[in-house]
Amino acid sequence: MSRNDVVPAVRRYALAMALGPHDSRVRAAVNLAFVESGGAPPRIDELATRVEMTRDEVFDALKRLELQGSIILRPGTLDVWTAPPFSATPTLFRVHCDGARYWAGCAWCALGVCALLGAPGMITATLGGEDAPVAIEVGPTGPTSARPLWIHFAVPAARWVESLGYSCATIQVFDDPDAIDAWAERHRLPRGVAVPLEQTWQLAKGWFGGGLRPEPHKRHRSDLQAVFAECGLTDEFFALKPREI
Repeated sequence: MSRNDVVPAVRRYALAMALGPHDSRVRAAVNLAFVESGGAPPRIDELATRVEMTRDEVFDALKRLELQGSIILRPGTLDVWTAPPFSATPTLFRVHCDGARYWAGCAWCALGVCALLGAPGMITATLGGEDAPVAIEVGPTGPTSARPLWIHFAVPAARWVESLGYSCATIQVFDDPDAIDAWAERHRLPRGVAVPLEQTWQLAKGWFGGGLRPEPHKRHRSDLQAVFAECGLTDEFFALKPREI
């Protein structure tokens, strides 16, 4: 087995592990920093102060979080690039929620920002990442839109940890599930599963809700699998089982 085979395999295996107490504190602090700054990512010294850990301890925690597919660090730095549901750089998904504006990495993450904050919001994006604009209003009972919408997950859940950035970027919103085949062929992207907007909202609440506290980040793979099941997503596409190394 080559090194190129080993690294993705280790990442897949890491998904089966729950985060340690220090890692979960750092992960929650990352989310809190995004919220308190109105969308800006934290620096490592800021995180160290927040969690009362040394800079080296935070460094180690961030690297473990990246290995487990919980965050992405900007290459060659300790700067947080992506920490779902937040993105530190511009994306197609803009979320206005609780008096601030955030970038989200994908359609699911955009809903996740509102779920994490527990507040109404407005999401603006484009259908399939192309030209047609779409707006989703998230109210106290969930999202509404002018027409039915679906969220397309292109990459099977068990493979998200292999490339969080790619997996997240390909989660797009559509107003016609029958148009996804042509979209995937046009852009040479995988055809996955289209989930109705309301069902994706339930998944966002279960996955991202409470993410300002360490406890939700301590969940084991089996706990996260239960989140899918509670939303009715029980087919093989959403199975988080680790692959063989």
